[in-house]
Amino acid sequence: MDKKINLMFEQILAQANLFGACSEDLINQCKSIINKNNLSKKIRKIFITGCGDSYFAGLALRGFFKRNTGIHTEVWQALEFSRYICPYEVKDDSLVISISSSGKVARTIEGVIRANQCGAFTVAITSDAESKLAKVSKGKINISIPDSIGLVPGTQSYHASLLSLYVLAMSLGLENGCIDKETFNKLILNLEKAGDSIRSTAEVNISLVKKYVKAYYSEDSTSKVDMIHVLGSGPNWGTAQFASMKFLESAGFDCVPQGIEEWAHSQYFTTRPGVHTILIVPNGESRYRAMEIMEAISVQDGKKIVIGEDDDIELRRSADIYFPIFDFKGFDEDLSPLVFAIPIEILSMFLSEQLGRIGFGFDEKPWLKEENFRQIYHSKIERMREV
Repeated sequence: MDKKINLMFEQILAQANLFGACSEDLINQCKSIINKNNLSKKIRKIFITGCGDSYFAGLALRGFFKRNTGIHTEVWQALEFSRYICPYEVKDDSLVISISSSGKVARTIEGVIRANQCGAFTVAITSDAESKLAKVSKGKINISIPDSIGLVPGTQSYHASLLSLYVLAMSLGLENGCIDKETFNKLILNLEKAGDSIRSTAEVNISLVKKYVKAYYSEDSTSKVDMIHVLGSGPNWGTAQFASMKFLESAGFDCVPQGIEEWAHSQYFTTRPGVHTILIVPNGESRYRAMEIMEAISVQDGKKIVIGEDDDIELRRSADIYFPIFDFKGFDEDLSPLVFAIPIEILSMFLSEQLGRIGFGFDEKPWLKEENFRQIYHSKIERMREV
């Protein structure tokens, strides 16, 4: 495999060890922020914001925050939050969680500056404790990611953001009485066990995904794919968005992320031979609806690519291609984003290799990198006007 493909796969495998390596430190950081600033008593509303994968991590954890803290939680893209939500809805009893692994994303930094103007308590989740985002925030959660990853589409950083959000929600819920110590300890144990599921899922799916990509994306394929739809709901609406980002970043392959229900109102009409629909289906609230949608995909002569639990025989039989999730039995759907993203990450990796479009396209057109970084890191930051 290409060097950058190897780097991406190393990230995927490393995710299995991420929480075990940082769990104690992460718990201590979250508890310290909550207790030092009396957040369990003063917070009445939570906002989570970021760009790209950071935003998608927030989407994946929105329900988890509400259920485990008892506090109303909203997730917004950084621009929407900064310019349209912050001036009117953020108050001094708000907790604003801003996510950026680099800590350099201009719009996310702007959102923190504006939230501070509103009197909110701001927390940065970042892998750079000395970044501008960390410095402008009132609190910071730093999670270390190895520097040797290289400039490849990020997967470890996404999982680091997910883990930080899980622990922050659980810690806040424990302190304000929404969950008890037994529930907290069980959730921590499940986060640690998720590493086993990530590892076994990656090991099994690497050959399955490679075979699928060769069959449908190679030049000599008789049934090539010209469009991908990725469907997910609940915590995996964020996973569907993340999938779209990885296909774009890794392989330059455009696709449409959609909610499971909304597919019936939209992408149903463009599903045809050559369109593959990836459905992310844990054993949860949207599983039965996903089964109904799969029938409609067949009616439209599309292909059903399903990511589901290994022992879900009914779901497996209904799929055209099945990527199994291992060692997930007994886990709550809330934790599924940690593991159900793994086949997607592997798919984006092999799709990149098959199409010969390795990571962002910066090697072929170096000016793309300069312009992309200018847009993300060097956009003008504007303080909030009086309203």
